[in-house]
Amino acid sequence: MERSGSQKVLRILSIIQIIISILILIVGIMGFIAAGSVGSIQTGDVELNSAVQGAAGSLAVAFGVVVVISGSWNMLCGVFGLRAANDNQKIMIVWVFLLIGMIIELIATAFAILNGFQDTSLWSVAASLIWSVFMFWIANNIKREAGK
Repeated sequence: MERSGSQKVLRILSIIQIIISILILIVGIMGFIAAGSVGSIQTGDVELNSAVQGAAGSLAVAFGVVVVISGSWNMLCGVFGLRAANDNQKIMIVWVFLLIGMIIELIATAFAILNGFQDTSLWSVAASLIWSVFMFWIANNIKREAGK
């Protein structure tokens, strides 16, 4: 069975998303490694040292957890996207995952705007949102082609 243009695009975007998710997972794992190495930091004041280490370790763990969850979500979207690129009858799970991802990106964009882009850059937020909307649009095209 010949793939449609949307399936071909979804295949390419899914492969890119899998590669990006691998990089995201590596960064998340590095966050956990950073949390483990915080204990080796030495300063002169022992009380301040343990308080700073505790806070830094907690932040590194939280960062690692959020990034690993994000990378895992992206990996699932990419893997399910590859499945749907090969068989358009399997588009519904990708469509649902991408819809949820797009909603999450819209919420993240709203928080970034409300926060004045202090923690993120405008380009990063815009690229993530555009990527999510485009992936959802492609999945929606395939969904219509499949007649679901």
